[in-house]
Formats: sequence, structure tokens, C-alpha cells
Amino acid sequence: MADRPRVLVLESMYHPAGEELLAQHTDIQFLQRPSTETIKEALQGAAAVFVRYPCRFGADVIRVSTDVLVISTSGRGTDAIDVAAATDCGIAVVNNPGLGSVPVSEHTLGFMLDLAKQIGRSNVEIHQGGGFDQGYASTRFHLEGRTLGVIGCGEIGTEVVRKCTVGFRMHVLVYDPYIAASAAEEVGGTKVESLDELLSESHFVSVHAELTEETRGMIDESMLRCMRSDALLINTARGPIVQQQALVRALEEGWIAGAALDVFESEPLPPDSPLNMCDNLIMTPHVAGLTIEAREELALSAANQILQVLRGERPPHLVNSEVWASAE
Repeated sequence: MADRPRVLVLESMYHPAGEELLAQHTDIQFLQRPSTETIKEALQGAAAVFVRYPCRFGADVIRVSTDVLVISTSGRGTDAIDVAAATDCGIAVVNNPGLGSVPVSEHTLGFMLDLAKQIGRSNVEIHQGGGFDQGYASTRFHLEGRTLGVIGCGEIGTEVVRKCTVGFRMHVLVYDPYIAASAAEEVGGTKVESLDELLSESHFVSVHAELTEETRGMIDESMLRCMRSDALLINTARGPIVQQQALVRALEEGWIAGAALDVFESEPLPPDSPLNMCDNLIMTPHVAGLTIEAREELALSAANQILQVLRGERPPHLVNSEVWASAE
């Protein structure tokens, strides 16, 4: 068994099915919360690396990955891996797209319903012995007839648009400079050319853009001030798209009515984060895409693609295709 390739798994896969599949054909080494030096030492002789957030695989470790053939993400996003450095070193990078549209879109709707119906807050009140004197003063509202603004209309954003137009008969505006107007119209949305227009007209604003240099910090103070004072912001994409300090001010000073976050600038969220002091904020710990079904699918997708590369087969979700072209 000495000839079996070794796969380095940073943290763990989302489901044991992926690990079991890899174990049939490779030797797996797990590293939990590893330091950079620990990763560098473990890389010697490793043929593949699986990276699970919050671990990061930057240029400094990629450049010492002399035996690595493939690096896999745990999900769709590639921001934890320096893809450019991997490409320079001739290392294939794979991700696992298309598996988050159902769970993340459902989580987004869960946030919307909780913000509109105050389910979580009511649960706390009733457990504390109250809640029954709040009915006549309720600020709960319908989703039907409200305007939703979707920023980023890829697979997840598209599914959010479809669910909200069909399920709740909401009016949905879409801002995505990389899609045609017809793509939004096919699922019931209306594309707008200006982010300011979307922000100023929407009761809900839901972020589904990828994290790039273009979108990093895109939702800043000026954008938050464009929103309605009764608007609610939802982010299930990536934390750094929304400037956290600006959001805290917006929530504390009432520029917007509230927010719901599944992702943060720093993860795990520090205990002393000012976000913890915002009582008009709902938070979940980056789990929107991690249903039981999705976790197994993600793990198997990553394991299968690692094994394909190790067999010399082109994987279906190759992020840096130029690496494969140069190897052929």
C-alpha cells in the first residue's frame, strides 16, 4: 500500500462518504486547525489537498507543494485558495458548483420569513413567559407584494428569484452586470442596470454575488444609505462583500430596519464582535448550504474529482482549465 497517493485534508470533509471514497484508493492525512508550518511539512509527498473553510491555502504554501497535482475546495467558492499561484505552479484547482442552489435559496427564504414574521424573537419571548401581549402591536408583515432585490443572479440567485416570484408573488429586481435581461425575466425577475436603483426600491436586499476584487466591500456605507429605512439586508454569499463596520452603523443608527447574515468578514465570528450587540440582526454560522443532502453531495463531488485527477482524467469542475491544456 506504500504506492497509494496521499491526500491531505485540511479540517474534514462535510460528510464521511467522501472520506470513505478517498480511503478506498488513497491514504488520507487530516489536519485540524493547522498552522502554516504544519501544512508545509505535511505537503511533502502529498498528491492532493482538500481545503475546507476557514483554512486557507495561499501562495506561500502552494509554492512548496511540489508533489501536489490537485487542490479541491469544499464547496463552490474558491476564495480560500490562491488560484493564480496554483496555476503558476501547474496545479489543478477544482470546486463543487451547482449543489448550493437549493439549500442556500431555502436558507435565504428562511431568513426572509424570520425577519418578516419575527419567529425567532417570538420564540424567545414565549420561552421567557411573555409574548401574548404583542399581537395588536405587531410589526410583522406579508412577503407577498413586497419588492426583493437580488444582487448576483447565478445559480443560487436565480433560484431565489424563482422561489420568491412563484411562491410569494413578490416583485423581484436583479442586479448582475454579467447576465442578459432575458435570464432574469425567465424566472420572473426584472434586471436593473443600477445597484442604486435596486437598493432604493427594495424591501429586502439579498446578496448572492461571488467574492471577487470587484465585489469585495461592494456594500459599503454609501450603498447602505441608499437603502430604504424599512429595508432588510440578507447575505448568504461571502462576508467581505458587505463592509461589516458600515453594516453595524446602519443597524445601530437605523439606516435600515435589520439584517440576516450567514457569512462574516472574519470566521468564526469573534465573541467580542459588535455584530453580537445588534438586536435587529439574525445570524447563522455559515451553514446555509450545509443540509444533510448537500453535505454528502459536496463531499462525494470533491472526492471524485480528486480521484479523477490522480487517474489522469480531466475533472468536470476544473477552475483553471489552462493547467490541464498545458499538460496535454
